[in-house]
Amino acid sequence: MYRIAEKIKEILNIEDVPFNKPPKREMGDISTPVCLSMAKVLHKAPIQIANDVKEKLDAENLPLVKKIEVTPPGYLNFFMDYSAFGESVIKEVLKEGDAYGNKPQKEEKILIEHTNVNPNKAMHIGHLRNAIIGDSVVRTLRKLGYDVQACNYIDDTGVQVADVVAAMLYLDEPFYTGGDDFSQIWAKVDASQSFDYWCWDIYARIGEAYEKDPVLKGRRAEILHAVEGGESAVASFAKEVATKIVKAHLKTVSRLNIYYNLLNWESDIFNRHFWQTAFDLLKEKGAVEFETEGPNKGCWVVRFGKGIIETEEGLKSEDKILVRSNGIVTYTGKDIAYQMWKFGVLGIDFLYKDWGMQENGEILTTTSPDGAPCEKWGRADKVINVIDCRQSYTQQIVYDCLSKMGFEKESQNSVHLGYEIVVLSNDATRELGVEVDESTQVQAMSGRKGLGVKGDDLIEIIKNKLREKISDEKTLNILACAAIRYFMSKITTGKMIVFDFEEALRTTGDSGIYCEYAYARASSIIEKGGIDDFSGVKVPEEVTSTEFDLIKKIKEYEGVLVKAGEDLSPSPLARYAFELAGVFTSYYENPDPGKERVPFVNIKDPNLKLYRLSLVQAFRQTMKNCLDTLGIVAVNKI
Repeated sequence: MYRIAEKIKEILNIEDVPFNKPPKREMGDISTPVCLSMAKVLHKAPIQIANDVKEKLDAENLPLVKKIEVTPPGYLNFFMDYSAFGESVIKEVLKEGDAYGNKPQKEEKILIEHTNVNPNKAMHIGHLRNAIIGDSVVRTLRKLGYDVQACNYIDDTGVQVADVVAAMLYLDEPFYTGGDDFSQIWAKVDASQSFDYWCWDIYARIGEAYEKDPVLKGRRAEILHAVEGGESAVASFAKEVATKIVKAHLKTVSRLNIYYNLLNWESDIFNRHFWQTAFDLLKEKGAVEFETEGPNKGCWVVRFGKGIIETEEGLKSEDKILVRSNGIVTYTGKDIAYQMWKFGVLGIDFLYKDWGMQENGEILTTTSPDGAPCEKWGRADKVINVIDCRQSYTQQIVYDCLSKMGFEKESQNSVHLGYEIVVLSNDATRELGVEVDESTQVQAMSGRKGLGVKGDDLIEIIKNKLREKISDEKTLNILACAAIRYFMSKITTGKMIVFDFEEALRTTGDSGIYCEYAYARASSIIEKGGIDDFSGVKVPEEVTSTEFDLIKKIKEYEGVLVKAGEDLSPSPLARYAFELAGVFTSYYENPDPGKERVPFVNIKDPNLKLYRLSLVQAFRQTMKNCLDTLGIVAVNKI
């Protein structure tokens, strides 16, 4: 199809050629309506344009094209040489192997930041959606030839961490009374559960306690100042708390085959004076202003929207505060400095050291005050930030500030990969033992209220369901990962996920488990077939409809991978994996429509047997590649 498209572009002097599948097979295998849209441009009837293009294409003797027909009002319909096309696809897949569908290496460097969970409690399923989207896009762009760095930003100086620290120090006796001995504080931790789970509970409790005790709430501001200062015993304790939770988070996402190249700590942004450097440039360029009156008095702000406006509730500001009147820098301020670092235009850098070996065998690097310089990180040509849609406004502020400072190219190459959040169905909420607000059909997860499905809990629930049929622990882990990653991937990023336990636990139909079963079936066929060398495969002159449907579907993978990269979304790949599994099942169950089915391993004709097994192997390889891009390990046996 690529060769056909290129020739049509050349003939009509156009940049894009749309293709579709005709409603009936007798109308061709692929069709294009491109000649209809050229009628006004060329001042000719579409049917005449189509005939002219057909004549020129016929002269090209396009490989794999058996014939071209023109149908009213001007469609070009292409009939493939099934035998030649099939042999070409099968041999290409088997030759390329794990690299099938991949594109040549490009020089463009892309930094993708995803996950970014506050290190204050266990991850919930909303966080998993971010991590799965981000990791899938990393995998996709790498297969498309880009140099990709996967980063995870650790906000260890924010309010949420301060809340957990306040809860640990002052919520239950014994209270912290000063000094650098925190042994009594650590003794309060319930060792019977993981630390991030324990923090989940005390984080919800501290929110309730603040409402009753304003003195306790004041402790949060004290802790925030101490943490941002970075030199006190409380700051060291907060870093230890955050580090323990980050380790728990990394363990959770590794169960879903998610890994990173670099951990970026917000405390290091302060330690390395990123914000002050960015702030000085913002002031120099006039991108920020100090407010001496109005609702933002005493704050440094970025002009945005309509500025100060009169509302029924009084004066309101659409400007964005970067530094509050109490001197605390907002998230947006820190994000501006950090975005500049990502492009290598800040002028200063982090220090780095090894965090440790990840389960995928790759070293994870972290920023650290006691690290060493390294020019490998950042300095990207393009930056993609995976953050939910609620942060669209603040992301736009960051990108606009880059432009105002003179970094127009960097601003244009900043991409907010926004996605809709995950909410709970009312049934799921009831299963969690929480009272349901019947006035709404869904319930938002809330860390403050302790409402949500923890990521590790979901993994264990799925494993327990699968345990009814599967005993091997390694296979259980892989299938649980497949179920969750597929469930989170199949819905487009622009749609909200309404989480329901019954839907998430599906193991049939449109699910990751269904795709795994198709792959495992193909693996079993190959094992029983007893053929290791497929190099001598010859495709028969007559190709059945189910064979050709599978051949075409296998060939589509290349285009789907490109589409996923363009959309920055795993959903095209998930949809394709499901369709590929379905087409393979049809082929396996009915390879000779209208005839009695003969199992592949029992085929007497050695050439036909080799061909059909080679097609199974081509399917198997393509499914493996697709699942790998989705972060799913294909299993040979279930």
